[in-house]
Amino acid sequence: MAPSACAACRSQRKKCSDECLLAPHFPSDDLQKFALVQKVYGFNNVLKMLKDVKAEQRADVVKSLVYEATARMEDPVYGCTREIHQLQKRIAEQESKLAATQAELLDMRFEHDNFVSLPTICDEVDQMLFCEPLWEVQI
Repeated sequence: MAPSACAACRSQRKKCSDECLLAPHFPSDDLQKFALVQKVYGFNNVLKMLKDVKAEQRADVVKSLVYEATARMEDPVYGCTREIHQLQKRIAEQESKLAATQAELLDMRFEHDNFVSLPTICDEVDQMLFCEPLWEVQI
């Protein structure tokens, strides 16, 4: 038997065994975390979800359950989907800004390439203006 019951077993008023699936993820000193998850999903559903995944994935599942339960308590209608949509919107806005910046950079490169080629054109014009004329004016 474990020295103290985990938060899940304490909430169920059960003795916590060494094989308790919830003990590693819901320690006895963090009752609120399990209470929140239990309120949203229910004890048996949490237990089923953790049984259905590999042992090395359980910690990530618990983190996700806690995050989603917290979001659901803050926003009962949308839960974490509101934040997901807001993040997707921000990504789309940033991608749009990136595309605009890339277009502006392309324009600047084009202008720079044209500017670099201008001195050669100007040199030709200068030669035409300041060279001796092909005909001579006789007075």
